[in-house]
Amino acid sequence: MKDKEIGPDEFDIHLDIDGADTIITIKPEETSDGARYFICYIGPDRITQLREELDGKWEQIWGILDHWMVDSIGREINQRHKL
Repeated sequence: MKDKEIGPDEFDIHLDIDGADTIITIKPEETSDGARYFICYIGPDRITQLREELDGKWEQIWGILDHWMVDSIGREINQRHKL
């Protein structure tokens, strides 16, 4: 698997997962109709894709994370990404 380089729009967040500080790299993307979603990586491994719904809830497009992880990543994205 090819190493992923962090581009200008990408950023890292830190979450406590099972007692360990884990760095998750967030890569913003857009669908062809302009809807924004976020691809999340731990190291080179893609772990999920998330999007924020109109009601402010975070939904997992792809992946097997529990609701706590989806909400935690979503909160961090909001803190780092929104103006």
